[in-house]
Amino acid sequence: MNTTVIFDMGNVILPFDPVKPCAILGRLARKIPEEVYDLIYDSQLEYDFEKGVIDGARFAEGCRKALGIDLSDERIKNIWSDMFEENFKVSAIVRSLRGNVQLMLLSNTNEWHFEYAQKHFPIINAFEDYILSYRVGALKPEPKIYEEALKKCRFPDRAIFIDDVKINAVAGEAHGIRGIYFNNYIQLEEDLKAYGIDF
Repeated sequence: MNTTVIFDMGNVILPFDPVKPCAILGRLARKIPEEVYDLIYDSQLEYDFEKGVIDGARFAEGCRKALGIDLSDERIKNIWSDMFEENFKVSAIVRSLRGNVQLMLLSNTNEWHFEYAQKHFPIINAFEDYILSYRVGALKPEPKIYEEALKKCRFPDRAIFIDDVKINAVAGEAHGIRGIYFNNYIQLEEDLKAYGIDF
């Protein structure tokens, strides 16, 4: 089938809970999880990490300074990465598409999270190519990340992108990529079939 299907990672294939690491770091820093979330997620720190402006070492140093903790890079990495689980229903869809379409992954992520995902969830290694914000230097819904995806598409005129954030799914349409706003695996199956994809 001459089609490229592009999946988002977080909250599509791998649901995640950012409060989990914030709670652990909060106990160590004597802060409530919401305060940790504000200091890291709602600050420039996480944004720069996912955009590739800073690497893991600089992110860890930023966490130490923001939270007032004395933890090694590796300890912070392990805590910060352990927030994912697998949506096995979506994984089954990915496996059924493999070999029938070009499969690509497009995600706003950082080096720690992607490394963790590849190590702990084999489904992430089922894709032919990856467009990752920290490698590209752009975050969805910025145009550059979709432009990079199109460069890797074998079938750019028949490309579909699945994302759990509506603005991200829609943003690709400006570049000719049809968007599917993900809610659950049943809806995803129906939307893919509506685009003529059998699995």
